[in-house]
Amino acid sequence: MLKSRLADARSGIDTLRGELGQGEVPAAGGGLAVPEIIDELATTNLATGNRRLAKRRMDYLFEKLAGQGESAVPHIRDYLKRMEDIDFAIPKSPKEDAREREYWRSRMVNVPLDFEQPPSLRAGLIDILAEIGGQQAEEAIAEVLSMSGRGFEIAYAARALRSMIGPDAYRGEALGAAHELLTEPIAIADGNKFDAASRQYLFKVLQMYNDDTFVEVAQNQLVNEEGRIDRSVLNYFRGIGDGRAIDAVVQAMQSGQLAESDMREMARVAVQGVGQNDAQADSLFQDIMTSDQYSLDVKMETIRSMDNSEDLTHMNKEERAAVLQSRLALMDTIQLGDDDIMSWANDIYSGRVVSKIEGRGFGDEREYETMHSDFRKLRDQVKREQRSGEGQRAIPAGPTVVPSP
Repeated sequence: MLKSRLADARSGIDTLRGELGQGEVPAAGGGLAVPEIIDELATTNLATGNRRLAKRRMDYLFEKLAGQGESAVPHIRDYLKRMEDIDFAIPKSPKEDAREREYWRSRMVNVPLDFEQPPSLRAGLIDILAEIGGQQAEEAIAEVLSMSGRGFEIAYAARALRSMIGPDAYRGEALGAAHELLTEPIAIADGNKFDAASRQYLFKVLQMYNDDTFVEVAQNQLVNEEGRIDRSVLNYFRGIGDGRAIDAVVQAMQSGQLAESDMREMARVAVQGVGQNDAQADSLFQDIMTSDQYSLDVKMETIRSMDNSEDLTHMNKEERAAVLQSRLALMDTIQLGDDDIMSWANDIYSGRVVSKIEGRGFGDEREYETMHSDFRKLRDQVKREQRSGEGQRAIPAGPTVVPSP
């Protein structure tokens, strides 16, 4: 009797849905329909109550949502179109939150896209669409590229599409969105740390597709409004290794207007052009190593970068060896006094370059460590003199003499 009444009631509900034109809404685990799952996810609160239980419930709901397959795609698509989001981060105090956002805005360079749990509802829904797959899911993610003004979402959606289709998936749409937002950024009200690092995420999109068409615009953004190096631009230049980008770095270093910390980072990028028929980069290397204009740290960062072949990974073995050989020849032209520690460093790093050319390990690690130990002592001595007012220049006017043991 009871079962008969229940069946009649369900039949009546289905009839009413048909009359209202709603059709059937697929039910997920626990009897929840897909819209109900999304609504519950949108009310997830990790600030109060049992945080561990809330996370487990969130994982369960995402799993059930993925289990609905293609029938869930239209509902996910509708939510993404609403341009609403729920941040799943554990709340911090206003002071801690402000500090974290500033760090991500000004210092964070290698921004993440891989997480144990989705950082927000929209990110989680993009993950579910990628897991479901198919044409409709693909189109729903691609719509994010055309609608969102958040750099993080552009990068997250582009990464998802590339995982579904291939490395050039929606290249034009992703790069178009990144170029537009880098040129005319949109301020996100009440944004989180990912929004604070929006530029870094947009430049990450350019690097995903190895896009060098933005170099000329980026050259004008290398030094920001605060007179500091924009590390997201610098990281982009480092990633693509384009000659025009390296020229911009060289020009900025030669301007004499950069902070010490910026100079060290710039040196690593500038050296990428050394030994590759880039006269400006070669000249800068010689200038850094022989001029009193540059600090000990900048000099060491420059010579240390000469044996870094990671920036040559796009070349074959013979091409890498040719560049390293050209760098070695340039290092041999550096004439410094025997008591100059940079002469010692130049000799050691020349040996490291030779070992890479010959495809063998560097055999004198002890001397390498001793040289760096002496270098640190000398650098600390110079800094102490500067703090006490004894030294007025970035480095001593004479040779950088190794202190007596």
